[in-house]
Amino acid sequence: MKLFYDHLILDLDEVYAEIEQLEISHEKRRDLIKVVDETTHHTVIDTILSHLNKSRHEKFLHLFHEAPHDPKHLKFLKEEIEDIEEKIQATIKELKQTLLSEFTSSPK
Repeated sequence: MKLFYDHLILDLDEVYAEIEQLEISHEKRRDLIKVVDETTHHTVIDTILSHLNKSRHEKFLHLFHEAPHDPKHLKFLKEEIEDIEEKIQATIKELKQTLLSEFTSSPK
């Protein structure tokens, strides 16, 4: 599913490549990729809600739920949160490094 913040996500191909190197079944690889995608999504939403005024949470979540792909969400967030794009990218960069360290330290 396309999401309004997809263009902000740093390249996760390196993470997916590490998953492909693991000596596990195709099904488990697919499950791990799903976990990475879900973790990324939850991390983005957490970053947004952590910086968004609590009084605006319900409005944002309603808008997002109605149309997760709508680029207007980013416009709304930019009006509410200074440097939100950079905050999301920084958080995802940290997540990527954490995931890479987990997968590269796993036995292959």
